[in-house]
Amino acid sequence: MFTTNHFIWLAICAVFIGVLLFCSVKFKFKMKTSIYIMAGISLASELVKTFAHFIWLDPGDHSMGMVLKAKSLPFHLCSLLIFLMFYLALTKNKERSQKVINFYVPAALLGGVIALIMATSGVSFTAPQPYQSFLYHAGLVWFALYALITKQVDMGWKNYVTTVVVLLCLAFSMIWVNSALQQYETNFFFIVKPPADNLPLLNLNHGWYAYFFSLLFVSGLCVTLLYLPYMIIEAVKKDKAKKLALQEGEVAANNEEVQAAPAEVGIEEKANTVEIKEETAKPKRTRKKKE
Repeated sequence: MFTTNHFIWLAICAVFIGVLLFCSVKFKFKMKTSIYIMAGISLASELVKTFAHFIWLDPGDHSMGMVLKAKSLPFHLCSLLIFLMFYLALTKNKERSQKVINFYVPAALLGGVIALIMATSGVSFTAPQPYQSFLYHAGLVWFALYALITKQVDMGWKNYVTTVVVLLCLAFSMIWVNSALQQYETNFFFIVKPPADNLPLLNLNHGWYAYFFSLLFVSGLCVTLLYLPYMIIEAVKKDKAKKLALQEGEVAANNEEVQAAPAEVGIEEKANTVEIKEETAKPKRTRKKKE
């Protein structure tokens, strides 16, 4: 981690993200267009990863055929996002699509950035795995940033809670998945052990339980920090809307009072004129009687 090759890969990914982001913003890609692009990146990535991780079922007898390594099964967070992206590309239900995007974007941004930093697939330029890993996760970061820039995702309180709950459910589910595949030494969601040695806080120095709850704490903190600016903006907007509604209500009440005042004055004037007419009419009647 953070070797010369790693920094070169990070620079390549930065250029890749920058070019895609510039083109998508410059040419104002529709959300469906960006989804199709990300679906293509996801498909290419998964095909490369699958064919690069086939192994002989029995190394001594090739007649048994080949299988995919258990460690390469799509049970990491970023791999699971591939299925969501295929759903987004194929569905026509806008409401469900928006719900998926609301989860996909924060998960893709955090998962993509962490994967680029950890570089668990290596940093070699002679193996296909780093190409697949770095470019796919760079694509995730691009898609998430574009969705955030164009305001295609809801980052409010409700979706924050939903994202946290879904991630917690997935994390606990991976305990069972890793346990079922323990003979293959899988480490999906990095539940079994840290993704790298000598990490601060995320290590096994104080036992697995301390590591596991530290992992949950750090993950929750990252999600919260991502959502926090948007939730603050949402709260400020709601507060302004309430104040504006109160002001409009007060103005409307004052206008009603102002409109009611002339009406009352008009009624009083009409009453006075009627009284004057009646008083002026009385003498005439008495004169007629005398005549």
